[in-house]
Amino acid sequence: MRKAVLLTAAATAALLFGGTTTLAHAKTYTQHGNALANYNVNKYKTVKNKNMFVKRYTFKQSYSNIFQTSPTSISSTKGKKVTFKSNVFLPVTYSRSADWGNPQSEVLSKDGNTLYELITTSSQSTEGWIVRYNLGALRSKFGISTSHMDALRRATYDHSVNQMTSTDKAIMKYIKIGPKFNTGHGQSLAMNPKNGQLWFIGAPVKIHSNVQQVSTKTLKPTKKIKFMLKNTVTMGSNLTFDKKGNAYFFTYSNGGWAPKGAVKIYKGKINKKSVKFHLVMQGLRYRPGTKPQSIAYNVKRNRLYFVSDSSISSVPVSKLGHLKAKQVEATNLSGKREFEGIQFTKNGAGYLMTNKGAELMKTTNNKF
Repeated sequence: MRKAVLLTAAATAALLFGGTTTLAHAKTYTQHGNALANYNVNKYKTVKNKNMFVKRYTFKQSYSNIFQTSPTSISSTKGKKVTFKSNVFLPVTYSRSADWGNPQSEVLSKDGNTLYELITTSSQSTEGWIVRYNLGALRSKFGISTSHMDALRRATYDHSVNQMTSTDKAIMKYIKIGPKFNTGHGQSLAMNPKNGQLWFIGAPVKIHSNVQQVSTKTLKPTKKIKFMLKNTVTMGSNLTFDKKGNAYFFTYSNGGWAPKGAVKIYKGKINKKSVKFHLVMQGLRYRPGTKPQSIAYNVKRNRLYFVSDSSISSVPVSKLGHLKAKQVEATNLSGKREFEGIQFTKNGAGYLMTNKGAELMKTTNNKF
């Protein structure tokens, strides 16, 4: 293994023609050949799930005062019944007005006590950072989910105006802010529950893509694997893992051999130096909404969730490839919020991250 120094001609050659380099303390591996297994397009099929499509809309804010002290909620309007209620009002301002106002993805620990939030500098930016919150301590010591729901936002706002109180400073001890780095779109932060590794897709919606591992301590990338699925298939912009360590992402079909708008599901592995995916040869005929925002896994119900704005569909992992329409669950929701992602604790509690302003909203029961 080479030591991390300047990117020399030899290192450049290694990147271009295969091999390993270490640059800025992050190992880079370049994978040869296609990362996507071959498949016969004539054998691809879709399950005719119920059409619960929600068209793109103008996002609405959830507050009249950013320093909310009482929760709001959004509920199902069609499909599987669920209600999400405000649980944590996430910071919006830290150094300047609304500089934390573009959350893109979330990772929640199995016990629900640690949150990783990936934020980009703007809605169209490919640069951002990760914030880690000790939610367990913030809830128990400062009541951010109960008696003092404005405390977290006030602490970071007070930091921006250089007027931090002793309580603000105590709160900030339970928040770690990582360095800026190239995040890609930022929608894909995910944790592999089998090994506790954090990953994201660094170049989504591109032929030549990469996945990057992030240190849970330093909150910066430590490894990059560069690859190409195949020269006619672009990488999705979302990522999740199941309990066995299998990786998943999904895309929408543009038409051709798969019906336009169908959900294509990809399953694979992210290994130490390479990735391997295959197309699940049965997709969903109808997508949940205009834009694929996130994918998630619920270990309690062993289901995959496909998230769009105000519309979420889910399928049982054990039935992938041979789904029946009745096994596809779908929900449309009120509120016209921007949905950034959903995560589930080990007991099945769902935490939806919405924006305008950024918050975690928790299911009122564990059956979603």
